[in-house]
Amino acid sequence: MKTRTDIPDDPALPALGAIRSAGLAAALPEMGLDGGPVELRLCGYTPGARATIEARAGDRHFAVKAYAKNPVREGALYEALGAAGSAPGSRIRVPPLLARNRKLRLLVIGWLEGPSVPRLIRDGRGERAGYVAARWFRQAASLDLRFGPRRGAAHALRMANRGFAVLGAADSGLGTIARALSRKLVRTRPRDGPPRLVHGTLYDRHVLDLGDCTGVIDWQRFGRGPLEMDAGMFLATTARIALMHGHLAGEVAQAEEAFRRGTAGVLDERALVWHQAAAFLRLASKPVSRAGGERLRARGELDPRAAAISRARTLLDEAALVAEPVFRDLERVPGRIRTRFPTLEARPQARFETFKDEAEPSTERIK
Repeated sequence: MKTRTDIPDDPALPALGAIRSAGLAAALPEMGLDGGPVELRLCGYTPGARATIEARAGDRHFAVKAYAKNPVREGALYEALGAAGSAPGSRIRVPPLLARNRKLRLLVIGWLEGPSVPRLIRDGRGERAGYVAARWFRQAASLDLRFGPRRGAAHALRMANRGFAVLGAADSGLGTIARALSRKLVRTRPRDGPPRLVHGTLYDRHVLDLGDCTGVIDWQRFGRGPLEMDAGMFLATTARIALMHGHLAGEVAQAEEAFRRGTAGVLDERALVWHQAAAFLRLASKPVSRAGGERLRARGELDPRAAAISRARTLLDEAALVAEPVFRDLERVPGRIRTRFPTLEARPQARFETFKDEAEPSTERIK
């Protein structure tokens, strides 16, 4: 096995210890790897929680997902979605479940081959990117899979609020703006629509173009909630490409237009706008987190802290800009109530130019 030393030593993830000590073939005899060469690449890791390893063994290509908690529900979801994807006329796919080991708390799933939405946008195929994502939502609206924790607007706000301490520690002004946005989002929170299967963190990179089908990967935070929550996160992460790479703004605009056209009649527009603003608020803490700082340093930023604060501020500005139609409802609230909500500090609306010169060319793994 190659690159075994790249696997973290994390006692909370027993599968990683088994792979490090004995190799993947021994840890997963049911895969029938027969002791042949296996190439491993760590492609996702949250210490103490989970890790994703890309594996290649001959002509076989798959992912090994290790967890701190038993991923029994995620395994069941892959099976259920696999059955839905194999139905006649289905245009959706998820990675097939190949093996599982409850003792090691791991899943082995197939590797879906196809360009992600960021790749399509980078290749000048923005309209195709929007269409591919819309295809998923059109079919997701008819899926009848009723398991997983409840998600919705309250959950979206809780996830966004987790980043306030990080934002405030980086810059007190960022924390003030974030809390003001959160209060207004609380006041304008939409009612959750009918509960559907939701991904939970549907970033643009999780949506793949498989030709005649749309693939969606990384389901560890799935649940039941309004489709607008997933759509809001998808649109926010797609728009972030333009914020970081100004020359791709036109392709991003085409993607969003195609997505909205393809989901007309499926999504509630006001709820979608609200969830998109909540997603921007959640994303704003990413650049100023420890992992965000490490990525900026790895890219050779001369002043990583300044770059991180600039990115966070632009994402907050975008949240306010996107949510402006929703916030207008506050103007009809009596003044004695409206004054409870702080006014956002006036800032220039730098939609696409802020990071044009400082970001790296690739958007494939924007975090």
